[in-house]
Amino acid sequence: MSKDEVVSNCVGDDFKPIDRLYGDLHGKHFVVNKDFSTYKGKVFKKGLLVKDIDGNRFRSHCFVTEDNRYFDRTGMPIAKPNGLIGDE
Repeated sequence: MSKDEVVSNCVGDDFKPIDRLYGDLHGKHFVVNKDFSTYKGKVFKKGLLVKDIDGNRFRSHCFVTEDNRYFDRTGMPIAKPNGLIGDE
């Protein structure tokens, strides 16, 4: 790894790089790609309806980029979730 690579963008024992979402104290979100470049497109916050283990529904959120990459609330990449508010 070079000194400019973001270690929190790596997972596993072999430090495999991944895309990762970050946020600042002002509510701005941005993605650092697995090649350690910064994503230039927009990031949107999307509402979710989620069920807990007791079957109760509650509202949460995830993030999606213009090129349809999804991230959970901790900034980790995820598959497109079920229950997106506004999706058919």
